[in-house]
Amino acid sequence: MLHPIRSAGFILCAALALPCSFGQSGEPAIASAEHQVGGVTVDLLQVKRETPTVVTVRWRYTNTTDQPKQLTKQRTGSIDAYRLALNSYLLDETKRIKYPLSRDTDNEPVASRNGETNKYIFIGPKATINVWAKYIVPDTTSRVGVVIEGVSPFSGIEITH
Repeated sequence: MLHPIRSAGFILCAALALPCSFGQSGEPAIASAEHQVGGVTVDLLQVKRETPTVVTVRWRYTNTTDQPKQLTKQRTGSIDAYRLALNSYLLDETKRIKYPLSRDTDNEPVASRNGETNKYIFIGPKATINVWAKYIVPDTTSRVGVVIEGVSPFSGIEITH
């Protein structure tokens, strides 16, 4: 379920073309890359082991332009709210093993909801969107590549505790 205040705030900011930010937008990045849409930076904020097998990854999108930017290319139903994390994965670059986004018992992604059903996800001018996602990664893996759709992979990222 969408957080009502956060969702209303995002919709209001997008509708009025105002900058908006939820979360810790000033947090320093581990790594950064330019998104394929141009004018949007993706900052990798954290890759943290929460339990022996669960790793949480947090990142943010920042629109540096004065124009709204469309971040997603599809809109097909209830999965649309998760599109910013949906195709992300972690990669053990040594063993060449891919760890996809976790799913719960209802097959829903274990990730932030950053949009709405049957809608594209846009980021407003000068706005920031924070995203998180969880992955099942064996405790023997200490470094991963982080793959987020629309940006070059972040390679050799240490999993913190």
